[in-house]
Amino acid sequence: MVSPDALKRVLRDFNFTYNTQISGILTKTGLPLAIQTNERMEEDHFATMAATLIGSTEVLYRGIGLSPPGDIVVHSRDGIMLVVNLERNIFFVAVGGEGCKLKDDTEDAVGALAKVLKPLRPLDKFAR
Repeated sequence: MVSPDALKRVLRDFNFTYNTQISGILTKTGLPLAIQTNERMEEDHFATMAATLIGSTEVLYRGIGLSPPGDIVVHSRDGIMLVVNLERNIFFVAVGGEGCKLKDDTEDAVGALAKVLKPLRPLDKFAR
């Protein structure tokens, strides 16, 4: 079994490669399996915000008769947030600002992440 520290290494490398400020692997309910950040944001706040976004998007889509999205991308003038459904109820979330490479190549980032995480699956074995 791979240690949870392996997930943090993956996230640290992702943050460096894509110039994101924070990334995490979380359950749908907001339980962090691993979070890596260089910012001063509280990890619990990040996890709660991500879970709220995931849940509210699911409610909205179901409310209008659509299947819940597998991925969510939120753009602002100077930032981007990416949410990717990795496995049932487990999500990857990353946020980047000025200079974040996710803005240019979201699909490449998702593909690279999936490739790196493949040997660590299933991720739910890391849930506490």
